[in-house]
Amino acid sequence: MARYTGPRLRIIRRIGVELPGLTTKTAARRPNPPGQAAAGKRQFKVSEYGQRLREKQKLRYHYGLTERGLLLFYQKAYRMPGDTGRNLIQVLEARLDNLVWRAGLTRTMPAARQLITHGNVMINNHRAKSPGQMLKVGSTFTVREKARNREDLRLSVNAPVLERLPGIKVDLDTLTVTIESLPSADQVPFQVDIQKVIEFFAR
Repeated sequence: MARYTGPRLRIIRRIGVELPGLTTKTAARRPNPPGQAAAGKRQFKVSEYGQRLREKQKLRYHYGLTERGLLLFYQKAYRMPGDTGRNLIQVLEARLDNLVWRAGLTRTMPAARQLITHGNVMINNHRAKSPGQMLKVGSTFTVREKARNREDLRLSVNAPVLERLPGIKVDLDTLTVTIESLPSADQVPFQVDIQKVIEFFAR
């Protein structure tokens, strides 16, 4: 299945949780799920599978992954020593597109991916290979000089969607980001039951 490119607010309403990486919009005006049944305020009991699916979908839509992409990250986390759930969050948070967004250079994760795929993010004086490139502690990346004065970037930098984490240092003049520590599993900016995600893939 391809990466989702449809109405983002619809996903927020369906899942019932704000996903800041997907969109800056909120469902405050229309909190009910989409569809006529939801509009009529009919109550449906969510099955155990449905609960696991919903938690998995939170990760997929927030980080902008395909079904296969998320499965591959789960398999990688499973092979790592330690708790699989925490490992999964850590590898997702180490992605370049996530760190560009976490640094406040863009308003959403899709905007971060676009910035990268257009060749505007440099790692060690080389263009970033892909939005999914994994970074380590001590890594540094910067926005290409010709793109630094873009209005959308400057608006994002001056008013980031989330408060920047202490381990992500940003030079606001050169838009250079240094990763002193990667976001931990406890710093995910939305509520997710990671155990249900693991149960979904382990079924």
